[in-house]
Amino acid sequence: MNALQRLTIFEKITASSGIVLLIGMFAFPWYHVGIASITVGGHTFGGESFSANVLKGPGSFFSIVALIVLIALLAEFAIRRLGAARLPDIPIAWNAAEFYAALAVLALLVIKILFHIGNFGWGFYAVLALAAVLVYSAFGTSRSGSAAPAHVAAHGG
Repeated sequence: MNALQRLTIFEKITASSGIVLLIGMFAFPWYHVGIASITVGGHTFGGESFSANVLKGPGSFFSIVALIVLIALLAEFAIRRLGAARLPDIPIAWNAAEFYAALAVLALLVIKILFHIGNFGWGFYAVLALAAVLVYSAFGTSRSGSAAPAHVAAHGG
């Protein structure tokens, strides 16, 4: 049995939602503004649109910090579950740290909303939904108490 098959459902959801969220932060349109076109005397005016991802626009500092936290969360997640390296002990459980990191990602994205409300594209809803799923699944992982590192589970101790 490989390391991916040993993951719990919450761990699989955490990994997949985190990866799609990472892609979505770059690719999904957080803001979208469209201007209707009008034709006067054979000349067309307007008809333009503008889209920007979450890393642009007002409050982008918070979304960039959210991106950094998300990358750290995904790296830690992969190292602990799929790699042979052992991370150092920290004052709290690593599962709890994952939950707090996921919560920080969602909170930072919500703070970004406060800088500009409106002109949201479909990516706004997708990114926030993915962040909420990430928090939910990280909470489930933190409560399940599993997450033995892959090298420990594979070698029995």
